Amino acid sequence: DARVVFVSRWGTFFWGLFCILVALFACKLVNLIVAVNILGSLFYGTILGVFIVAFYLKMVNGTAVFYSALIAECFVIVAWITDFSAFLWLNVIGCLLVVFFSLLIQIYLSFIFKNN
Repeated sequence: DARVVFVSRWGTFFWGLFCILVALFACKLVNLIVAVNILGSLFYGTILGVFIVAFYLKMVNGTAVFYSALIAECFVIVAWITDFSAFLWLNVIGCLLVVFFSLLIQIYLSFIFKNN
């Protein structure tokens, strides 16, 4: 029970810190619609990619999708910071990267475990 309380408190702390940082960022934008579009573009493409892999690529396991989502999200954030493209295109970039990396990681994992 003590461990659950400890983890819950730290999870609440980090979630609160994240929400405060998002609020500080959002208040600097022009209006709420732009804020929602920018913040959504950072995460929605990756989430869509996870769903596409889950529905259409049954041979890919959860480990490959998890790591591909982390990699794709890092790419999306870097693309947004470097102003690689318009923020609405980050949805497409994130989705395609999750699908691509999940296939690539699954092929790699299959090759590694097949040869062992």
